[in-house]
Amino acid sequence: MPVAEKIDTERYEIEKISGNKIINNTILYKIQWVGYTKDYDSEEAEWRMTCDEKLIEFSLSTLDKNRYIDRLEPMLLNYRKFRDDAKSIMNFIDPVSILALTTFQCGSVKFVDQDTVSSRFLLLEYLRDSKQQYLLHTAFLPSEDVIDESEHRYVRELQSRMEVFSEHPLVKIIIPLDIEGVFYSPPPLSNLIFEPVTVWMCENSSHYENLFVSKSEDVGFNGTKPFLDSEYLEPKGPKQDPKYFHAFEANENKKFYNGMKRLDYQQDPRFHCNLKLISEIGRGWVLRASHVIPKETPIMMMAGVIGPWKRAHNSLVRSGERIAFSSFIEIPGTEMCLDRRLYHDFTKYIPHNCAPTCSVRLVKSGNEYPDLVVYSLTDINASNNFSISIDYYQGFRKHVNRYFWTNRHPDGKIFNLYENEIDFVHCQCMERQCRTILYIDKSLKSHDPSVGKEEKLENLDPNFEFRGMSVVADTKRIWEIQKGVFVE
Repeated sequence: MPVAEKIDTERYEIEKISGNKIINNTILYKIQWVGYTKDYDSEEAEWRMTCDEKLIEFSLSTLDKNRYIDRLEPMLLNYRKFRDDAKSIMNFIDPVSILALTTFQCGSVKFVDQDTVSSRFLLLEYLRDSKQQYLLHTAFLPSEDVIDESEHRYVRELQSRMEVFSEHPLVKIIIPLDIEGVFYSPPPLSNLIFEPVTVWMCENSSHYENLFVSKSEDVGFNGTKPFLDSEYLEPKGPKQDPKYFHAFEANENKKFYNGMKRLDYQQDPRFHCNLKLISEIGRGWVLRASHVIPKETPIMMMAGVIGPWKRAHNSLVRSGERIAFSSFIEIPGTEMCLDRRLYHDFTKYIPHNCAPTCSVRLVKSGNEYPDLVVYSLTDINASNNFSISIDYYQGFRKHVNRYFWTNRHPDGKIFNLYENEIDFVHCQCMERQCRTILYIDKSLKSHDPSVGKEEKLENLDPNFEFRGMSVVADTKRIWEIQKGVFVE
């Protein structure tokens, strides 16, 4: 590829990634280009490439796919000691991280960080603390027998959980029949919750045994621990049986169900859609509709841990945009947000799109915090591949527009940020309405390429408060749902 002093604005097709190196805390990849001889091979930063499948191929070619997971736990426990070990970063930490990086927000966005080394370590810390190490197992391929046995148990236990929460829509896990290089283990059932909980409930989870279920130590799929504790599934008597949960839910004394006060929807369930969770190479798990969903249909409620919005801001400062933006949802009209780092529901597997098929409304819950309900903006059908998507980044539009009013580039927005070495979020939705740039670094040191990622995060604009992603369009109205239809 011709060498130029400025950022090259042409687009080239990548044939192969054949190596990596570190320069000034940025990981560069050796690229072979389609239609060019090896004389034109070049070294490019990951954030300049839109080729997640090529990155995964490189990861697979670097790792020992049969043995690498044995190194994961010791590495996660002592990851900081590898901070200055360039060889370990290039040969293990980087290729392992790629397996998880491509799944955030279902691969619908790319987080551009100049300091890619620090971003890798922030990611590993998050995966360890949120018990999502399973995302790093993707290169380990299980046998067909192990997949079949694990799938049978996983589906049975998931069904048992959904029976507890009778208004939750049916979600079917689609395990691929043909494995092409990678295998995405489904999310651990112990991390899934099916209605919102509070921080206090989370900290006292032993008192809420039907909301928080311990994981089993049994290994399944590709070396992960996705199953539930067998004691939960084999109760000693009827009152401990989760299948009878709905019979006690409306009990005024809450003798059995002592969760948050909620309206009783047993006689009139709000959600009537069937959904499916499917895996896609380079995206991980993605939630889709199983059938046609008409416009304005309530689909499902977002679940997570309700806590003060400062949890979202503190997460941004500590862990960076990738973690914070994929984990926190603002609850308008309150000082709270929905934290989906450790405990979450299937809505976490809804990708971003600048022309989304869905949005979110506030719905009466029976307590002081309204439910966040995903609903269809348009008919969801075969014409849009039964896609369920949300515009997560609408809250940053004004800031992005304001930046480009005063900072223009002859070759477009993205090259302005490349040349100025500014971190940003790059949309991958490929829609005609795609905004391309979804977020621009709000650090006071965003324009200083010598500053590392952690220092940038520590110096965010003091006027910026991250309260969670703003996904609710109408923040003034709280709806009700009757017979599966919104009522003002």
